Amino acid sequence: MAQLSIRGITKSFGRITALDNVSLDIASGEFVTLLGASGCGKTTLLRIIAGFTRPDAGELMLNGTSIGTLAPSKRGLGFVFQSYALFPTHTVAQNIGFSLSIRGRSKVEIAERVRELCELTRLSGMEYRYPHELSGGQQQRVALARALAPSPSILLLDEPLAALDAKIRAHLRTEIRGVADRLGITTVYVTHDQEEALSISDRIAVMDAGRILQVGTPMDVYLKPVTRFVADFIGTSNHLSGRPLGSGQVEVEGHVLETQVPEAVIGLKRCTVCARPEHIGLSRPQPHTDSPRGKLAAFSFLGQSVRVTVRTAAGSELLIDMPTTDWLAQGLQVYDEVAWVIRPGSAMVFAPDREQPVGDVP
Repeated sequence: MAQLSIRGITKSFGRITALDNVSLDIASGEFVTLLGASGCGKTTLLRIIAGFTRPDAGELMLNGTSIGTLAPSKRGLGFVFQSYALFPTHTVAQNIGFSLSIRGRSKVEIAERVRELCELTRLSGMEYRYPHELSGGQQQRVALARALAPSPSILLLDEPLAALDAKIRAHLRTEIRGVADRLGITTVYVTHDQEEALSISDRIAVMDAGRILQVGTPMDVYLKPVTRFVADFIGTSNHLSGRPLGSGQVEVEGHVLETQVPEAVIGLKRCTVCARPEHIGLSRPQPHTDSPRGKLAAFSFLGQSVRVTVRTAAGSELLIDMPTTDWLAQGLQVYDEVAWVIRPGSAMVFAPDREQPVGDVP
């Protein structure tokens, strides 16, 4: 049985449908991320789970018991706000222990719990500081510790790292995942940052226009997107026009590519072939080979890799990522003629000009 079951949740604000019949099961101890662009409905869904917003329809079940009519304080959930929402006149220890004090816990019990959480979140020695005396990352840790203080059954986080710079975000997202793992707590995390979602999640629910388009492991949603929208939103994709030849082949720019072709596409005259930049090989043309050709139009050095723009013979533009060592070994320059090839089995094939799934959404 799922620890948290979301069943047919619908919510509208006037004429705007924020959530459209959303369903999702989350297992005990699982770290699930709701991922999508601004306005997709992810924060609305999180607030409905927390009890801050009432749905128009649908049901929420916690361990098999309906919680849809319970007040937020009765649901036993922890919530970390995007703004942290710390009390400015309270110290770190007072902020962390606040929810325990209003529950009537003893001072000794509160002090022990604050000590435990400060150790867990690396705040030891800062107990008597005020929020304005803390960095953004430290404030985020206080907000996390405060949400964990009453030992919630599920932890909810609403874009908790959005206000921090990239290096701190990368460090703290690892810390958040580490805390969740050490406590074994079920976590629902909201973000618009795809890298963040891929790096910390057990599963990702990709959302758009109030619907969940795909739920899967980070590798599933990246390597096996069920719609072109998901393929575009998660990472970078190249789009090429293709012609399905059968269950395992598609023709792209006059060349046969071995890849999985969904049944919904077989029999169509045309299809859209998507390929990740790292799944396309690039080299100098070799005699007596029929690899697709193109011109090297531009390149950008990204450190460990070089992103190359190639204009194909058919007029399409491809982004190709090469390891820097391979780029240096090839000695390529802008305007050079190049050969490119999509690696077998890596291309994603969709019906043209539509965003409908090519198969069942898992």
